[in-house]
Amino acid sequence: MSGTKSPSAGEYVNVASNLYRHSKSGRYYGVKKVGGKRKERSLQTSDRALAERRLKEWLANLSKLDSEVEKTTLRQLLERFEKVYMGKSEKTREDNGYILKRFRETWPHGLNIQVREIRVSYLDEWLASFEASIKHTTYNRYVGFLRQVFEIAVKDRIIVESPVDSLATKWKRPQPPKRVVPTVPQFEAIIADIRGQKFTNHSKSSGDFLEFLGLAGLGQAEAAALVWGDVDFDSANPGLSIKRQKTHQRFHVPMYPHLRPFMERMRKKAGKVSPGTKVFKIKDGKKALSAGCKRLGLPAFSQRNLRQCLIRRLWEAGVDVKLISKWQGHNDGGKLILDTYTEVFGAQDRSYVAMQLAKLE
Repeated sequence: MSGTKSPSAGEYVNVASNLYRHSKSGRYYGVKKVGGKRKERSLQTSDRALAERRLKEWLANLSKLDSEVEKTTLRQLLERFEKVYMGKSEKTREDNGYILKRFRETWPHGLNIQVREIRVSYLDEWLASFEASIKHTTYNRYVGFLRQVFEIAVKDRIIVESPVDSLATKWKRPQPPKRVVPTVPQFEAIIADIRGQKFTNHSKSSGDFLEFLGLAGLGQAEAAALVWGDVDFDSANPGLSIKRQKTHQRFHVPMYPHLRPFMERMRKKAGKVSPGTKVFKIKDGKKALSAGCKRLGLPAFSQRNLRQCLIRRLWEAGVDVKLISKWQGHNDGGKLILDTYTEVFGAQDRSYVAMQLAKLE
């Protein structure tokens, strides 16, 4: 039920209280005075019984709407959304910003459409345009974005109920992730390739950042936040004091034999620095990694996959899974490592099981 068309003398016939019928098209319209202001609404039907049901619904909803904002456009609603969510975490703002940009670029009905005119089918149509090309988790994020936007419209009394509540598909079960973890030779080849790009200003910085992810087994956010005051070369338990960015809890990463030479080179290259100086000049090596994998004809490894490369290295070296888990900042005694990461380690996983079973003989 959407659209407003003003009844004019001679064309519309009053057939019941608040109900008008167009003499030529046969369509019905609702008319009602609220607070001294005339409200008009097309009931979008030529069926009398359906028109009466829609009229009743419209009249009931009039008291729930704010007449001052009911003509809010989609463009204005999206601007409100940006303001409401600007205080969220950087990751949330990035995700919302990407989807918002894509929505503005691909929404087929124009941003000047009034929010109250947006039908459920419009949203189903927009989601369907991406459905075949995105993962289920991404689809769910798109629906979540729409839900947040139209919740604002409901709370601000622009509309009575969110059209998202009636979507054809509100949620999709996430597909099992297809994890690919680079081997040590693949990891080393990627880093060498990135460092070898002579016509890129950030090749060395990107190479340092990505190499650290694979050698220390840390995430991009933790690496970006690392300062020299967190690096200990000389104590009885040398290593890195890492602050988990999600939980803000600290955990210790040992100075692995393969990590120490790298960190010593970085320290020498940094020169005289304060404890608060960042170790790395960049905070994200995603583009360099993607380009390197493409040039080498390797799978599109992510920065997370480089972290998993270290987990694989430790696993294959026979390090106790509880220690691996602890060095990853997990508090589950190794459950996540066993349930998630080892599924991609292939034969080594089977060897580990065989080794454990041999203990029973």
